[in-house]
Amino acid sequence: MPRTAYTPSLPGLSTTDDLDTVINWGLGADSTAYLARTLTEPAAHGIDLERTAALYTATGSEWPETRLLAEEFMLPLLREHGVRFVQLARKGRHSQKSAAPNCQGPEPNSCRNDQ
Repeated sequence: MPRTAYTPSLPGLSTTDDLDTVINWGLGADSTAYLARTLTEPAAHGIDLERTAALYTATGSEWPETRLLAEEFMLPLLREHGVRFVQLARKGRHSQKSAAPNCQGPEPNSCRNDQ
């Protein structure tokens, strides 16, 4: 994929990361199904998983069950396929977003928004 002159930056990602694809994962049914399908059949989507990151923005209003299901099923799948997982979350109620620690292999508790 050719690079453009202007590439917006996101906390936790940089223009030197050599990523082709960033998948926005909202923990909902549709984005979870898309992410799971992409991880298990990347060639069908024309995606190189070594150059892919999954981006999740923690709003703080996620259902606890949703987080638990993501931790039980999706984070291990991301880890198994070596896909980088980046979580954005607020530092506080009125602050800007910041990136959680960079995760090359998602850990079970990396989906929490404890700040």
